[in-house]
Amino acid sequence: MPIGCRQLQRDGLWLTIGLVMVMSAVTAAEPNYDEAAVGPYTLPDVLAGPNGVPAKTADDWTARSRPHQLALLEQSVYGRRLPGVPVSVVGAVERADVDLADGAKAVRLQARLRLGDAADAPTTDVLLYLPASGLPAPVFLNLNFKGNQAEHVDPGIRLCEAWLPDDAAAGIVDHKATQASRGASAHRWPVETLLARGYGMATACYGDVFPDRPDGRAASAVVSLGRPVAGELPADEPGAIATWAWQLSRILDWLVTLPEVDARKVIVMGHSRNGKAALWAGACDERFAMVVSNESGCGGAALERRSYGETIAAITGRFPHWFCPAFATYAGREVDLPCDQHVLLALTAPRPLYVASAVEDRWADPRGEFLAAVAASPVWNLFGLVGLGTGDSPAVDSPIGSTIGYHVRSGKHDLLEVDWVRFADFADRTVRGLDPPVSQPRPVGFRPVQQPLPVKPPPGAILLFGDGSEPGGPKLTNMAGGPIDWEIEDGTLVMSKTKGHANHLVSMPVFRDADIHAEFMTSPKASGNSGLYIHGHYEMQIFDSFGVDPPTDQDEGSLYRFGKPLVNAARPTGEWQVYDIRFIAPRRDATGTITTPGSITAWLNGQLVQDGIEFTEPRSPYIPYRHGVTDHLRAIEKTQRATGKGPLFLQDHGSPVRFRNVWIKPLDGD
Repeated sequence: MPIGCRQLQRDGLWLTIGLVMVMSAVTAAEPNYDEAAVGPYTLPDVLAGPNGVPAKTADDWTARSRPHQLALLEQSVYGRRLPGVPVSVVGAVERADVDLADGAKAVRLQARLRLGDAADAPTTDVLLYLPASGLPAPVFLNLNFKGNQAEHVDPGIRLCEAWLPDDAAAGIVDHKATQASRGASAHRWPVETLLARGYGMATACYGDVFPDRPDGRAASAVVSLGRPVAGELPADEPGAIATWAWQLSRILDWLVTLPEVDARKVIVMGHSRNGKAALWAGACDERFAMVVSNESGCGGAALERRSYGETIAAITGRFPHWFCPAFATYAGREVDLPCDQHVLLALTAPRPLYVASAVEDRWADPRGEFLAAVAASPVWNLFGLVGLGTGDSPAVDSPIGSTIGYHVRSGKHDLLEVDWVRFADFADRTVRGLDPPVSQPRPVGFRPVQQPLPVKPPPGAILLFGDGSEPGGPKLTNMAGGPIDWEIEDGTLVMSKTKGHANHLVSMPVFRDADIHAEFMTSPKASGNSGLYIHGHYEMQIFDSFGVDPPTDQDEGSLYRFGKPLVNAARPTGEWQVYDIRFIAPRRDATGTITTPGSITAWLNGQLVQDGIEFTEPRSPYIPYRHGVTDHLRAIEKTQRATGKGPLFLQDHGSPVRFRNVWIKPLDGD
């Protein structure tokens, strides 16, 4: 990397950013994260018509001001709207009845749509899940970053064929999706949760119509639409954001033809750059019943004039293909923009709009997104509706709003199930007229972040082993309670076997219920055999199982002797892998009899491999309390019987498996 540069990760992509970059003759320094450094600004009047006179009525806004404000965004930010084209299905729509997690039954549709009738018309692959009831359902539609197969662990999802930015940790290699990418982004698309609420879920990859790279224009859908691809482009020439918005509208053209879809209740939603596209799609296509922006930031929901976090200079310097050429000319002179992003939000009116931020996502300027929603509200007022309904910033994790909804979530730049629950709550009330909801949503599930590796331990976690440099050393002992004798090589813990395969490591902290995280690398020696013995009783298997079909309860991802993995998510030896396990211990009465079974939900390499599997008494004959027993283990087992709390064991099974970044987060307050 050049001197004076740093890296920023967004949407799984590593972007190199110069600390000093010259863009459009403007010098972009380090981003401003100081509210006190935000200068004074005046926003353009969101109600103004072409003569500057503000609209006084809803009819006046619709007839004069809205077309004028839309034209300003076309000329200055996104480029002219791309035209509609005929949409047809290539081949047949694939329909299948599927059983998903949590007992969810759904109908899965997969269709390849041709967008246009030109010889070079692009195609996009759409994945749609619908409730099994067969009744017309409201549907959330969003674009994804890594292909449909990355959005869910369902093995029947077709593998994306589009060009994608490389992301080896997510299974995108040589710009193509591999089998390892399946379920890599599943935590961002909680299908089961939305199905339980009565919603359908539709998605397609943004790379289908415009490869996300500066030279992607020549391989994009704009070619088939007769738009220029080389040389100096017109100032209002649409770029990738406008093309992705066009893709969303073309998918809508197909969705409204399906009898199982409520054509009046299709909600467009987008995260990050796809959030920018969703907002523009909602502005240009009023058929969308509701618009949702999640952490869309600069060029999305955040006010440009604040110059907080990402700026026009930064975004157009790194992504010159996203916007129309005119947008870059406002770098450093945002006050000269004839519009700002509150105008983009206002173009959703009078339909419902939801804007979501994350408190640690300062790059996307959460406060700027909130203030844009405040400034857009007067347009809803013209329709006799309350927009956001307040100018006071809400508390973190406290949704607010009337016809405009808003929340700022704790955490970083991401799209989580809790966000979707809030979108559905808002849609229930504003789109479906359900107030209060007919039923409460099920609790947010366990969908951990598993990339990029290593994953930073969350607050409240206890790091057992990181890179070998922890103060006081690893929080692990040998079987006798003494110092560990496994080797530490290059910051990784390498299993050192002994005769009888009983040289396990034992965690110093004990716990009852916990989230457990372990990153590991199998070895070709002795089949990469190891495991995580939870409480010394229940083994989540580590094994060289790459390519095994079908996997058994001996293979990686299994709860040994209780259940095989739902899917084979194992990676080849020599690659880092990651387990995240939610362990709920069985409950026992005073006699030691189990009264409530324990359960495990486990994710392996971005895929759900155990979904609440229940267990009772241990079934493995190899548990540490039976082989290589020491006085230290006898004392641990005695305490465990009395308190229900036990340690985590890293298993010696004769193979030099490597571990790093192993932590536990107790869930019972201890």
